Amino acid sequence: MRIGAFLLLLLAGPVVHAQFDSTFVETFTSRTRVNGGLRYRDNSASFLVGEQETLNLSNRGLALRLGGRYKWIGYTFSIPVSDLGTDSEFGNAQSLGLNLQFYRDKFYLNANARRTTGFEQQRLNEEITFREDIRFTNVLVFGFRVLNSKHFSLGSSFRQHSRQLKSTGSLLLGGAINRQVLLTDSLTLPFNQMGEVVIDRYAQTKVTAGLGYAHTFIFARSFFFTPLAVAGPEIRFITYDPLAADREIERNRVSIRVRGRIAFGYNGRHNYTAVTAAYLPSIDNTENLDTRVFETRIELTIGHRFNVPD
Repeated sequence: MRIGAFLLLLLAGPVVHAQFDSTFVETFTSRTRVNGGLRYRDNSASFLVGEQETLNLSNRGLALRLGGRYKWIGYTFSIPVSDLGTDSEFGNAQSLGLNLQFYRDKFYLNANARRTTGFEQQRLNEEITFREDIRFTNVLVFGFRVLNSKHFSLGSSFRQHSRQLKSTGSLLLGGAINRQVLLTDSLTLPFNQMGEVVIDRYAQTKVTAGLGYAHTFIFARSFFFTPLAVAGPEIRFITYDPLAADREIERNRVSIRVRGRIAFGYNGRHNYTAVTAAYLPSIDNTENLDTRVFETRIELTIGHRFNVPD
């Protein structure tokens, strides 16, 4: 908890709105707006020996998003459209998530929790099967401190809260805390030193800090393109429970992590449309177990602002 509190203080600092330079960022007195769109999500985990993938778990979904804001109340509804294969002949996957995002002038903070039940399992040289007993919980808190908060707005690109008028960028201070827990009745995993082991629980906690950069390029007044990347050291704490045996604790590891986001679209005074994508890869090698956990999220947003003068 102390690490989490420190991260929040580092990213947030005093919750005071910066005063944007109006020649770089346009803000709106009226915040009333409506928007809709689609969101694609891909959660997958792979277990490897060396470079050879021996077990893959995947769960993908497509959802319809409806949202907006009236005065101080913001809202978003997500309606599942398709499980993109996991609701086919293999079985029915279920996923429940909560995502809170805070875009402020000086910082961005995201708290994302998701519990997924049911994964496609594919082993080397075997047919795909569906495992409804596999439950994966992923809790991620991460954020960025914007150092050039007078001229650069993250919310303008990723949530269209305002409008970036001139091309500019900013250094970012980033940090993240990630907790991943996989529970199962029994799952056979490949081990580098022991061949295979059967587990009923696998968990890892990651603490990351980093330095990054984001830049918004403006074209034809209202079109924008914003890439963002943060890199830095990550400390990993990993445990697993062999079936009917005591918990094993892996040696703590430190590695370099690179995380990226991107946004592009049209941000006019009344109407806006944007595509945003977040790619949060995790490639973790230990003495016994090599894992890859990927979370990809792509969103299409189309919206309209009300009570904005021409």
